[in-house]
Amino acid sequence: MSARLSSIEEATQQAYDIFLELAGDNLTAEDVELFDSQSEEFGFIEDSVPDDSWHMLVAYDQEAEAEHFIQVSVGLEVAQGDVIFAKILISRDLDAPFCHIVWKQ
Repeated sequence: MSARLSSIEEATQQAYDIFLELAGDNLTAEDVELFDSQSEEFGFIEDSVPDDSWHMLVAYDQEAEAEHFIQVSVGLEVAQGDVIFAKILISRDLDAPFCHIVWKQ
């Protein structure tokens, strides 16, 4: 039986919703203010194939589970370079929810 997968767009939106819910507890007040004031004009939410760093942080097998997970980056595009506030690994498998966030330090 194959897994029931959400669309990439649905998983990306879910990751962003989780980011918004937890940002105040995991980012500095200055970073929250910066994101809130600049996200309308310069914010981005970018989905991609999970990078190699996840296998060192969580039990993630890129070869076996690549279709079931996406990586979502949330940040701002600014003149000095992108500011990434969170990198999120989220499951697309509706029967096996999972999310792990690496926050900006």
